[in-house]
Amino acid sequence: MPFRHQSAVLQKYYFKDLPVSFSNEYIHFQSYLLTLPKDNAPKTILGMLQKIIESDLQDVFPYISIALRMFLCCPASNCSAERSFSALKRIKTYLRSSTKDDPLNDLAILNIESELTVNINYDDIINKFIKLKARRKM
Repeated sequence: MPFRHQSAVLQKYYFKDLPVSFSNEYIHFQSYLLTLPKDNAPKTILGMLQKIIESDLQDVFPYISIALRMFLCCPASNCSAERSFSALKRIKTYLRSSTKDDPLNDLAILNIESELTVNINYDDIINKFIKLKARRKM
């Protein structure tokens, strides 16, 4: 019965997303996983969700699917958020608080995704901009 208890704790914590019947669905899902051959049984949370989707079992285990998706959306750490705030702090200090929010957010994204921005071919972008804004003489 410890599994029923764990699912009940999860259901109580996420009562808006998981109804009381979640505990029973959890037990049925566990039984389903035990019926799968060892070489075809999922070994990870993502594997479980993929198995539900592949087997078209979202209607059979709707709340298990919701719980697995909620679990997969939770960040494992707050490093990326900390990195983002650190970059934003450096940019804001550099620009001396004279930048509005939208350009500041754009600059922060460019700084955070610096690996991608290094590979951008700026000449192509400039040429496209020139072609769009060029004044034509008749």
